Amino acid sequence: MQLGKKIRDLRLRRGMTVQQLAHATDLSKGFISQVENSRTSPSLATLQGLARSLETSVAYLVVEEEQAPHVVRAGERPRLQVGGAASSVEVLSAQPRRNLELLLVELAPGTTSGEKRHYHHGEEVVLCLEGSITLTCGEHVLGLETGDSCHYDGRVPHAMQNAGAGPARILIALTPAALEPLTHAQGAALHTIDSDIAYDSTP
Repeated sequence: MQLGKKIRDLRLRRGMTVQQLAHATDLSKGFISQVENSRTSPSLATLQGLARSLETSVAYLVVEEEQAPHVVRAGERPRLQVGGAASSVEVLSAQPRRNLELLLVELAPGTTSGEKRHYHHGEEVVLCLEGSITLTCGEHVLGLETGDSCHYDGRVPHAMQNAGAGPARILIALTPAALEPLTHAQGAALHTIDSDIAYDSTP
């Protein structure tokens, strides 16, 4: 969708007239009409004002292609195995990857997410959905029970272990995405990956 069409579409969805948008941005009606009809290109400062008034971002206005909502059906999740058959990972986010990645990890009793701690640029949040886990993050050793979550810097070496007597299920959100290249490495639905390459290891 072109810039002008995006602005007009957002204005109409907000129930605004050209006059109201012009008033909100201190621009003329004629200029707004020219922008919407792609007869002129607004400056960055003007784009910022338009984005503010339309309750959106400049990035949304100028991006060439919109990313449509991506549905991952429960039975079609890309699956990986980490550390053998004792643990598995399902990718819940879009493929190919976007900036955010969402993973569902299952750990059998006594197993860890890998033999080595891993790290990656960005942030990570883990939510213990079932069971209990021990999260080692740098020098911190944290116990998480069902319903507990932890948010930490992904650059700090970290690992998880199932600390309970039953299976543990963990939801992991991380940014930027790190596992996606491995889900396409062989073009198969199920892959076995070594723990020390499970995440981008760039310090």
